[in-house]
Amino acid sequence: MSTVATDRTPLKSRAAKATDVSTTIADSHCAHCGMRLGSTPVVKDDRGFCCNSCATAFGALSDSGLDEEFYSLQVLPEKPANTASDASKNLQLKELDSPQFIEEHTRPDNAGRSVDLFVDGMHCAACVWLIERLPFEMEGIAVARVDLPRARLSLTFDPAQVKLSKVAEWLAKFGYTVRPMRGEGGRPTDAERKLLLRMGVAWALAGNVMLVTFALYSGLQAEGSGLATAARWISLTLSIPAVFYGGAPFFRRAWASMRSAIKAHDFRRLHMDMPIALGILVGFLHSMWATLSGNGEVWFDSITVLIAALLTARWLQLRSRRLAGEASDRLLALVPSMVRRVRADGQIEVVRVDDIDAGDLVEVPAGEVVPVDGVIAEGESRLNNAVITGESRPEAVVSGGRVVAGATNLSSPLRVRVEAAGEATRVGKLLAWVRNAEEHKAPVVLLADRIGGYFVLGVLALAALTAALWISIDPTVAAQHVVALLVITCPCALGMATPLAMSVAAGRAARHGLFIKSDEATQQLTTIDTVILDKTGTLTEGQMTLVEWTGSTDALELLAALESQSNHPIAEALVRSVGPTENIGVVGIEAVAGAGIRGFVDGREVVVGRPDWVAVVTGVSTDSVQPDIERVALLGYTPVVAAVDRQIVGVAAIGDRLRDDAAQLVRALELSGKEVHILSGDHPEAVAVVAERLGLVGERARGGVSPEEKRAAIEHLQEEGSSVLMVGDGVNDAVALQAADVGVAVGGGSTASLVAADVFMTRPGVEPVSELLHGSEAVMRTIRVTLGVSLLYNLIGASAAMAGLVTPLVAAVAMPVSSLLVVAMAILQPSFRDQQPQSLKHQ
Repeated sequence: MSTVATDRTPLKSRAAKATDVSTTIADSHCAHCGMRLGSTPVVKDDRGFCCNSCATAFGALSDSGLDEEFYSLQVLPEKPANTASDASKNLQLKELDSPQFIEEHTRPDNAGRSVDLFVDGMHCAACVWLIERLPFEMEGIAVARVDLPRARLSLTFDPAQVKLSKVAEWLAKFGYTVRPMRGEGGRPTDAERKLLLRMGVAWALAGNVMLVTFALYSGLQAEGSGLATAARWISLTLSIPAVFYGGAPFFRRAWASMRSAIKAHDFRRLHMDMPIALGILVGFLHSMWATLSGNGEVWFDSITVLIAALLTARWLQLRSRRLAGEASDRLLALVPSMVRRVRADGQIEVVRVDDIDAGDLVEVPAGEVVPVDGVIAEGESRLNNAVITGESRPEAVVSGGRVVAGATNLSSPLRVRVEAAGEATRVGKLLAWVRNAEEHKAPVVLLADRIGGYFVLGVLALAALTAALWISIDPTVAAQHVVALLVITCPCALGMATPLAMSVAAGRAARHGLFIKSDEATQQLTTIDTVILDKTGTLTEGQMTLVEWTGSTDALELLAALESQSNHPIAEALVRSVGPTENIGVVGIEAVAGAGIRGFVDGREVVVGRPDWVAVVTGVSTDSVQPDIERVALLGYTPVVAAVDRQIVGVAAIGDRLRDDAAQLVRALELSGKEVHILSGDHPEAVAVVAERLGLVGERARGGVSPEEKRAAIEHLQEEGSSVLMVGDGVNDAVALQAADVGVAVGGGSTASLVAADVFMTRPGVEPVSELLHGSEAVMRTIRVTLGVSLLYNLIGASAAMAGLVTPLVAAVAMPVSSLLVVAMAILQPSFRDQQPQSLKHQ
């Protein structure tokens, strides 16, 4: 007797010479995906593969000459279950080529038309490299750009030369699934494009002014007044558009905030742009007067660089908000938009889901996603309802039973009488709630905004005090000292501290596979005291696998051969984990729904299924393996007994494997003082088993929870004063992810979970959640320090200016120092470094 468990190990050399199929199971791995092979792998060209899909993808890469580069870049993903049917793919291809789709969802472009598509299966740099090879591999493709965090492919193509369905078929050869994207969400807005243009112009002008000023600083002024005067006039000419075009947003907001403050009789409403605008304007006017009169110092260089730097910070903020608000279009791609409607004469026509009405009859072949809510009119099958409930085990359905949009039909064709379609479906309502919640989510007030009003009042008060003080002492230098005060206290560093530190941290986090959608989420992560974890796909791997086989290793080949003739989820788990077989004769197949399968493999009778059913069919007692059956059941897995020639040969544990890092995450969270809960739509008994293994008992672990109940539980915790982090992966988690203070979607999660979440992880497992929390704490510490340094610098500078120790020239030179200090601190911040701690710092 032996025990064989499937696992995944890092791939040493993917394009290396063959996996020798005669080696032991522990040493053999799929040449494409790295999955450990069973005793009967698929063998092609002297290489071993876990399944035919991997063999096909490897062959396509090799035939295209792309294999060496691809595998050198590849990072192993979690291997997903492939449940899409050819029929389902054909529907998607038809939609991509439909005139309505081309008209509504593609845009005119110089090279033809452009379109955005979702691509499932991308996970690393190798995927990006391969997909962006499209223009070199297919005629008619001008541009192919991949946005990995959002699983988006932006194409520019010529419809006369290439169809989108051909692009989808080319990508499918390598294991990628293309889904239509509907709408314009996530693309840069007109405001963002205009601000980017304004920023570019400002930097171009600032660069030229700096070149001229460098000549002045280098001694040109001493060599000849004519050249020095010309340099000043050139700087003035370049500064005029920089100030009145580049600085226009600051002037507008300063004027608006001043009007608002006067109207409300509350000068705390003055925006931080007020001293910025005042400093820019006073500095420019002083420099212009110095140029016209030929006396005094000019600060055109400092003013133009200040404007360009502040515009850059504003653009980063605007871009961050836009990326955080792109949810709706990703949600629309979740449920099929094309449906097979059964006409009155029995003929089937493919129509858009928008054309479906209540009472229509639709057909759902095996392997397709159910597109509507309704009642089964004909057929019996098994459904995967994880999209709504999170339940990993398939559910048997019969005529008269109800189905919901988003469920996957696993085994047999169904005909469904429509009750609701589109946004009227249950999943449509859930996703609409996510969209609405995103639109109305209150922004977190950042530290700089909290102190901005008081800072503005303080600067203006000090400027007035300085003017009054020096008018009484020496009126001839009063204006000079006021200008020096406004210039040296210009809050550019204060305004840049938060967006710059956030931007650097977000970039580092992304390199670690943690994509944070907004600055508000980063700040909110530091307040979390309660963490809620989904089970299926979050704490577990999210698909049925062969967790353990206790019995004869030789019998695995016979089991795989028999189960390869079935599309039952347990059969697929066995074949996927053990490896499919070829050239083995299988006859006399008899499958019994909910019980098992029997047949003859190479002349030997093989029976696989539920223990009691196998005992009845074979007439052999299962007492000899009863301890193994009970042990498997206690672990929360499904026991499957196998018999060959009426002899019990082993017990398979089929189930959703607990992730290796789940227990480590829970321990780290608890050590940091956070309360951990499990809320899952899976069966309560399955949840209880996982919770016990993680040390979570009582009300902290609940199963059978609907998406609406998850949301209600989170809102209840929030009403009690808790700050909640939700970690999930499925559509059934979307509303909970949105309702939580911060939602985190794990790698490989559904489109809806990625949309609803504030953070999503491309690395497998859940341990990165610890890094996320620790990194957020580090970046917020950096922001607090930079704000403190900026305020201290401004306080010292203001004191020196009021005392007459700082001239306007010195102020203009010193003004960028605080900005440079903030930049240095942001770049050198300790957040999301390569070496991350294994547990959270105790709070």
